[in-house]
Amino acid sequence: MKKVLISSFLLLLFFSFTGVAFAQRGSTLERIVVTPLGDTLEVKVFLSPYTYHRQFRVYNPNQIGIDFFDVRNVSASRNIDVGVLGINSIRITTLSPNVARVFFDLTDEFPPFITEEFSGGLRIIFWTEEEAPMVEEKVEITVEKVEENAICDLKVQPTRANPDDPIFIDMSDSQNAKSMVVEIFDPEGAKVASKELTPDSPQWEVNFDRPGEYVFKGKAFNIEGTASENPCEAVISINFPPSSKLECRKCEGIVGKVITLDASGSVDPDGEVIQVDFEIIDEEGNLVDRFSNTEKPFTWEKAFERKGVFSVTAVATDDLGAISEPSNVEVKIKQKKMYILFDIGALAARGEGTYTGYGTGRFGLAFKLSKRLDIILAARGGYTTNDSASWEQYFYSGDLIFNLHAGAVFIGLGGGYTARYQTTQPEYYGELLVNFGFDLFNNGRMIGSLFLEGAAPVVDLEPEDNYKVMLGFRLLF
Repeated sequence: MKKVLISSFLLLLFFSFTGVAFAQRGSTLERIVVTPLGDTLEVKVFLSPYTYHRQFRVYNPNQIGIDFFDVRNVSASRNIDVGVLGINSIRITTLSPNVARVFFDLTDEFPPFITEEFSGGLRIIFWTEEEAPMVEEKVEITVEKVEENAICDLKVQPTRANPDDPIFIDMSDSQNAKSMVVEIFDPEGAKVASKELTPDSPQWEVNFDRPGEYVFKGKAFNIEGTASENPCEAVISINFPPSSKLECRKCEGIVGKVITLDASGSVDPDGEVIQVDFEIIDEEGNLVDRFSNTEKPFTWEKAFERKGVFSVTAVATDDLGAISEPSNVEVKIKQKKMYILFDIGALAARGEGTYTGYGTGRFGLAFKLSKRLDIILAARGGYTTNDSASWEQYFYSGDLIFNLHAGAVFIGLGGGYTARYQTTQPEYYGELLVNFGFDLFNNGRMIGSLFLEGAAPVVDLEPEDNYKVMLGFRLLF
């Protein structure tokens, strides 16, 4: 019994030491040393014991690699710049917990090489000569091609654009690809274009003249011509232009009165209206005024300064800068018919062989009978500081005057019934009124004029010794 227990203990101890030994066999890829030697390049991969490798393999036209097995740890630099003999860089990638792959990234054809093992790991020599450099041992290496699936990558920018804007297609990030193909389908699903691209020329520019959604479908093909299987698709939207709608709440008005031009009904089917531009054209096609509104509601409070028939247009702009077809309304503006009249001026009154100065004013109404004829109905008063016995300090009258206009110039004829301005005159008497003047300004709403006016009695008094002359300013509003 004692011998059985001792034998069991020894057997258990043997298996324990064996397991520990196997567990410690995992090795380290310690470092990679790159040494250019004239027309040759030496690469040493330093490894711990128990590591083995397989042959070089081609992974794509610009990449060759070698796998090292039973590698538990990588302490070497994972990316080494080389730039010699067409080898751009050396990279280390961990494929699984115990497999490391060393990639040689190429900028040219893969140069001739030989490999040999040394006590510290694996030595690889590349050269450019027809004959290999002298080494202790030549090892023939067969390069084996490994087919890797192509991975398609498709980028299309911008994702929203206006008709005829350039659209940029880019497949440069496709992997393991010898060639790529992109197909374009219109909003109805019909294929409208296709293009074969390559890694050297991976981009394409197109444009579309019709709004709607366009679908782009891509494929990448590896060196064996096998198509990629990953989803590779993009969708863009070609902008629909906005639609403008213009209304006026009252399309007939008078000079100087505000009319509201309303374009708040303008819409954009796939975005937002951000601006409406208004423009007013007269009957002769001349530009009268324009206005841009960038805030909702898109309205314009417009007071027309002269009469006529005007065409008002509105054009909407959306958030991508597309513009609508113009919409328009017709606005009829009539001349203002009635004005309040206010005259102020200085008056010289003739009587008893001398003149007396008065300050005078008139207040009343003016009516436009036609384009050239108007009538004034007003009351006038005058005052003087002269308190001589033969003169009244104030007088007043009621006046009716017709004015005929020729452009800015006008002449007038009328009559008045006035109180006396001299004590020797009858209490009231009739006068003949004549005036002449011209407009200083006329914006339709307000008219300012200078005028000269004369008044003389028509009966009982001698006109040449009983007249009045006034120089005044007239305001119609």
